Amino acid sequence: MDFSWVTLFCAVVMILYSIAAKKAENLPKIPFTLFITFFLLRFSIQILEGYEWSNGWIRYAGITADIILSWAVARFVFWFLIEVLARFRTKQDIIPKITRDFLLFLTFAILFFVVLRVRSDINLASLLTTSALLTVVIGLAAQATLSNLFSGLIIQAERPFSIGDWIRFEEYEGTVIGISWKSTQILTRERILVYIPNSVLASSTFSNYSRPNRKKIASLMIGLDYSVPPNKVRKVITQVLEQNSKVLNQPKANIRLIQFSDFSIQYEIRFWHNNYSFEPQLKSEINNQLWYALRRNHIRIPYPVRDIQHAHIEREFNKENQNAMKEEIQKMFESIPILSPLSDADRADLTKKVYIETYGEGEFVVQEGEEGDSMYIVLSGSCEATRSGHRQQAMILSRFNKGEFFGEISLLTGEKRSATIQATEDTSLIVVDKNAFSTVINSNTVISEQIGKAVIERQKKDAMNFEESVEMGTDSQKLIQKIKLFFGV
Repeated sequence: MDFSWVTLFCAVVMILYSIAAKKAENLPKIPFTLFITFFLLRFSIQILEGYEWSNGWIRYAGITADIILSWAVARFVFWFLIEVLARFRTKQDIIPKITRDFLLFLTFAILFFVVLRVRSDINLASLLTTSALLTVVIGLAAQATLSNLFSGLIIQAERPFSIGDWIRFEEYEGTVIGISWKSTQILTRERILVYIPNSVLASSTFSNYSRPNRKKIASLMIGLDYSVPPNKVRKVITQVLEQNSKVLNQPKANIRLIQFSDFSIQYEIRFWHNNYSFEPQLKSEINNQLWYALRRNHIRIPYPVRDIQHAHIEREFNKENQNAMKEEIQKMFESIPILSPLSDADRADLTKKVYIETYGEGEFVVQEGEEGDSMYIVLSGSCEATRSGHRQQAMILSRFNKGEFFGEISLLTGEKRSATIQATEDTSLIVVDKNAFSTVINSNTVISEQIGKAVIERQKKDAMNFEESVEMGTDSQKLIQKIKLFFGV
């Protein structure tokens, strides 16, 4: 009787461990279920042993307990060798789940007959004959299920795809999240779970977008104006692709001129990425960035019918908008400190020579370390200035809203950009470049000195200004000399 309580104690310990393992991730999930069943059955046998009415029942219960014990040992050995040691060495499953289940099932079946042969007087020949007949009947009734089972084993053996791969089968496209005895499950972009029978999948053609590796080519088509040289188009599109972090730098993107259509030149944009699941979102981002880049570079996507029927109306409308825009820009110039030394006539003349560029949210206006000879004034939207700091981590230096400006040092001296400017929302910028400003500088030799002093005063008021030059310090004479040298005064 004492031994029976030891048996019960073992069962209770295993039950408590199994419960704890479900709640604690660091505890290994040991397959104790069959062991618990065995100990509980042995405890029942030991309690009922000695009662006359239970003799026949105890004999068959003992055989059942031996069968369960053999299964428990086999399951534990299988778990330790396949799921623990192998995974510890390779960091992944070396045998697919469906194959593991099938091998375990065969092992259980063999152990069942072996224990029956050793522990009982059952005629195995008649049992096997009956089992064979029963197997034929069941096999005929479950042809589809068995077909899916063996097709699943073939899929697992050949491994045309793995869990996590992105595949397309007929009209279904998604990532593989499971392979069971009956079906393969894929999760589509719309978060719909699709079950595909293994027999159908094994005998059909499907595409795997994750093989031979996850690098894939995506393509976009776009039609642009005939008046724009193809080389300029390639340059603008390449700049857009280089700014998107999801587009791979290697292999390089390829922009192909496909054909000359009726109203536009058709281009195909081919670029590489390594995550097919995000391809639609990536294409959307690139199209969005292309719109801004094409607009900044005056590259039109032609609409011939609209141009023919309404060109005169659009010209009048654009003229009115341009006049209103010039008035707003001239008022902005009056509030810019470094433009305050200019006369009203100079500011009016400068207004005619500047231009406006539009940037989408997340686009880079300028990048730290690149050459520059222009200043930017925020007409609408906002920008953020960052600079590479310790371990190349970007530090936010300043934010610029409507009416604020940046890049004056590059405009006046040609210094490299000392910070990266990125649009934090859709932003329109007034661009004052060297060509536009040179007329103002050269028309009045004194103006460069006044502007130099204005810049130094601004730097004194804002010591954290990202355009501040360490080499210049607050030496206005050095700055004035650089301005004169840059503009050839």
